[in-house]
Amino acid sequence: MGLILKGKPVREKILEELKSREERVLGVLRCGRDPGADWYLKGIEKAAEKTGDNIIPVSMKSDGDIVDAIEQIDNLKRMVHGILLLKPFPENIDMDRMIREVGPDKDVEGIHPENLGRLLLGNPTSIPTTPGAVLEMLKFYQIETEGKHCVIVGRSEVVGKPLALLLLLKNVWDATVTVCHSRTENLEEITRSADILIVSIGRPGFIKRRHVREGAVVIDVGINEAENGIVGDVDFDDVKDITGAITPVPGGVGSITSALILKNLHSL
Repeated sequence: MGLILKGKPVREKILEELKSREERVLGVLRCGRDPGADWYLKGIEKAAEKTGDNIIPVSMKSDGDIVDAIEQIDNLKRMVHGILLLKPFPENIDMDRMIREVGPDKDVEGIHPENLGRLLLGNPTSIPTTPGAVLEMLKFYQIETEGKHCVIVGRSEVVGKPLALLLLLKNVWDATVTVCHSRTENLEEITRSADILIVSIGRPGFIKRRHVREGAVVIDVGINEAENGIVGDVDFDDVKDITGAITPVPGGVGSITSALILKNLHSL
C-alpha cells in the first residue's frame, strides 16, 4: 500500500504559521440550521482558537430573503476582515448576488468573480479553499507536479475548474492537466495515464482499481454519506494497494479546508 496522505499534519502546519500573524476577524453568515454546516463551522472555530483569530457568527431566520441577506452582509463588512457564506441557503436567496455583495476584498472562499478572474490571469489572491487544500497536500508531502500529468475527474466551478488553472500556473506548479467528467469517453484510459489523479465527481466509490495506474498519486476530494459512514469518490480499499500515495476520506483533503479559510482571511 502507498503512503497515506493524512490531512491533519497539513492543517496543523498551516495553523502554526498563522499564529504569529496579527489577529483577524471572520464573519460567518448562515440561514437556519444544517448538520453539515454546523460541523464545518465548528472546525473553523477550533482552528481559530489555535490561531487567535475571532469568529462572528450571524444567523438569519430560516424564512429570510435576499434583502435580509444583503443587510446582514453590509453590517458584517463594517466589523470583519472577511466573510464566509455558510451554505446551504434557501433557494429563494440568490447566491451569486450575495457573493457579489461580499466583494473581492472580503471573500475568504475565493469565489468572487473578480478573484476567479485573477486566478484565470495567473495572479490569484484569495484561492478557492478546496483546490487550495489539494495544493497544500501536494506541497506538504513534496509530491512533484512539474511536467507531471494531472488528471482531474470533475469540472465544477468550485473544485475542478479552479484547480486546473492553479496546477497550470507557470513557475509554480507547471503540471500538464486534463479535466474529465462523467461523460468523458475512454475515461479509464485517461485516468490510467495520470501521474496524479484528483477526483471530485460527487459519486461514492466511483474510481476503481481499473481507473488507476500502478504507483499513481490519488487525491480524493469527494465527501459522500453512505450506509457505512462518510466515503470518498474513490473506492479506497479497491485502489490503495496499487497507489504510490492516496488520501483517506474522512481525514484527507476535507480536514484542511477550515485552515484554508483562515489562511485566506489573513491574505485579505
